[in-house]
Amino acid sequence: MKMMMPLIERPQMLKWRLREVMARGKITNRELAQELGRHEGSISRMKNAEQMPRIDGAELNDLCNALTRILHSRGGSDIVVTHNTLLEYFPDPEISSEAIE
Repeated sequence: MKMMMPLIERPQMLKWRLREVMARGKITNRELAQELGRHEGSISRMKNAEQMPRIDGAELNDLCNALTRILHSRGGSDIVVTHNTLLEYFPDPEISSEAIE
């Protein structure tokens, strides 16, 4: 019988901020689902994920564009949602303590 190695708890390096972005813009799952042509349930799962879901660059681009269009339709013409809006990066402690030369 093989022994399983315990998983090493790693700090989360990327925080998925879709829930925060949608809350700030008062964007509903239904609105975003309609803009993206997806089901509300898939938006809900994506929004409630603690970590960034596995999406490719085209999906991330579509998501940013859809959020920006919704916000622009509400008068937020100076707002542009980018990948930096949706993700917050936390480097590993040993990386962040090293100086970059």
